[in-house]
Amino acid sequence: MQVTSAPSDGDFSHTMKKLHIAATLILTIILQVSAAAQSKPIVGYKIDARLSPDDQKRPSAIDGREELTWLNSSPDTISELQFHLYLNAFKNEKSTFFRESGGQLRGDRFAPGEWGWIDVSSIKTSLGEDLTSKMEFIRPDDGNADDQTVFRVPLSKPLKPNETITLNIEFKSRLPRVFARTGYWKSFAMVGQWFPKIGVWESKGARRREIAGWNCHQFHANSEFYADFGSFDVTLTVPSVYKGKIGATGTMRSEKSNSDGTLSVNYFQQDVHDFAWTVDSNYIKTVRPFNQSTGTVSVTLLIQPEHQAQTDRHFTAAFNALKYFGEWYGYYPYSTLTVVDPPYNADGAGGMEYPTLITAGTHWRAGRDQNPEGVIVHEAGHQFWYGLVASNEFEEAWLDEGFNTYSTGKVLEKCYGRDAVPFRWRGFNWFYFPFEIPHPYEDRIGTLQGSFLDPIIRGSWQYATSNSYGINVYPRTGLTLRTLEGYVGEDKMRQIMRTYAERWRFRHPTSQDFIDVTNEVSGNDLNWFFDQFVKGTSTLDYRIADVESNRRGSETGVFDESGKRVEVTEEQVEPKAGQASEYASEISVQRLGEAWFPVDLRVMLNDGTAFMIEHAAIHDGIIDYNIRNNRSGETKTDSWPISERWKKFRIIAKSEVAFAEIDPGRRVLLDANLTNNGWSHATGLKGATRWSGGALFWVQALCSALGLVS
Repeated sequence: MQVTSAPSDGDFSHTMKKLHIAATLILTIILQVSAAAQSKPIVGYKIDARLSPDDQKRPSAIDGREELTWLNSSPDTISELQFHLYLNAFKNEKSTFFRESGGQLRGDRFAPGEWGWIDVSSIKTSLGEDLTSKMEFIRPDDGNADDQTVFRVPLSKPLKPNETITLNIEFKSRLPRVFARTGYWKSFAMVGQWFPKIGVWESKGARRREIAGWNCHQFHANSEFYADFGSFDVTLTVPSVYKGKIGATGTMRSEKSNSDGTLSVNYFQQDVHDFAWTVDSNYIKTVRPFNQSTGTVSVTLLIQPEHQAQTDRHFTAAFNALKYFGEWYGYYPYSTLTVVDPPYNADGAGGMEYPTLITAGTHWRAGRDQNPEGVIVHEAGHQFWYGLVASNEFEEAWLDEGFNTYSTGKVLEKCYGRDAVPFRWRGFNWFYFPFEIPHPYEDRIGTLQGSFLDPIIRGSWQYATSNSYGINVYPRTGLTLRTLEGYVGEDKMRQIMRTYAERWRFRHPTSQDFIDVTNEVSGNDLNWFFDQFVKGTSTLDYRIADVESNRRGSETGVFDESGKRVEVTEEQVEPKAGQASEYASEISVQRLGEAWFPVDLRVMLNDGTAFMIEHAAIHDGIIDYNIRNNRSGETKTDSWPISERWKKFRIIAKSEVAFAEIDPGRRVLLDANLTNNGWSHATGLKGATRWSGGALFWVQALCSALGLVS
């Protein structure tokens, strides 16, 4: 046995430091390998594109060559390929997009005559077969013969499982005046959905599909996008005036000045499902590092000169998003994030997400409202729900937009305060004023305006109206997830969301996949919740209809006692001085809407005693309740069949009821009317309890109507 001396404190500290570094490196490698193992690249794009000013010197014309390599990873033999040509949505007023939108989207109006389109001039296989003449426009969603946003190409030799095909495609794109997330304005261009993009082949069972086939929807007014993961190797040639004024998906690998006064830059990114880019000769570029346990993210801000004073606000918001989305839902796996500030008159490009690139939104007058914070946190959040958990936004938009609405609210509360009012009025920044209006109540303003026309789960083009689409996939989903959180608890909800995000990273989940994760992690069958509030349209509304407190032993009248008729008068039942009374109280609760929920109640007595009526379990169509006296600790049980529209809870105590309140924790945010959730025997402060929840809602509703809330 070899004998050695004991290590000194310095040696021990140095050793532990080395072990800590080694452990961190190992953890980083494990996380990176784990993420890489989940990624299943299906498609590779190698694109060379040249941005040329048109005859009016506007950056709107793109000439492109695309080498597309696509893997048939399914067990199916595929006889045709299908592609998106999204820019053709802006080609004329006969497109499905224009028919559905009327030329308006997200408060933006299309500029007459400023059309956009994309033409495929050649499509050939790597073996030289020319498929151009075989191209055929199809309309899988609505049969609109004038829509040209999807085309198919039959293959002379069907593609077998695990076979790869490489296509060489030449195309020309024309950007519209900025509208619906893409386009140009003066020297600015936001170039999104600009190249021929292959659809997603789904075999039987993929995303619970019953029959194998292409998932390649037309471009609708309300829809966003869906694509396979892959790699993008893109070289952009632009006028040299844009040197240092370019942003794009991925990492810039090279930059070269050309003799013809142009600049060629190359960007590359793996494990993403789209590529977008932007230029503006007015951009002011700033780069700052964001450090996370898995490495450094280089965050680039391209900001307009008039907004330069907001630089720190932009970075702080982006860092907050990366920090908390990363901590809660899994680390950000890319090395770059670019935040774009569109110029004045290009609002249509604002508030949009692409892999590793987002567009912000602010006002020409700095500090007007909660933007850019709210927009940046929201769009950066899409890197996780849209970018990494790549659900189908055409068919199940709530899994992205709604989840992100919920998550954005959580980050804003964490970083900027739960009770901040996001508007500025009369020169005062109310964003930091401590009004007691929690963030979730903002979602209530636009959501609970009346009965729902559609369920949350629906194809984006199948909602009754654009307003119904907007309500369901954004604030209604946010409220639904908040209500779910109130039911299962914040810690359990965090675990549910984390499990779902990690399990489905680099994959394409469905709504049922999230429901399954919720049931698994919560340990409960919550299908009743999703059936009503995600798949259904019923209104949830409970109210306290009445409260009665009667002193026991105070009954008057004629009674039969021992064969004799005895009359009891009021004087006889009047309590004597010092004699304690006992009261029987009934709290009558009614369910006004068709939806049901295990709501809780708080009952306060005149003597200060509190009773909590809390749901304990749901079984066989019955909700079990515990009625607990907070002063004595005494508990009794009761039940309420969910088929019944009303319930009377009975309490025996030494005092009368002063006031009663449904959902005292304000956790059931889907309750359509908070003004009927309370009852008070007295006026004054206690009486205000009845109206407090509704007041919060109506104050913000009024502010919204007056244009004070963004």
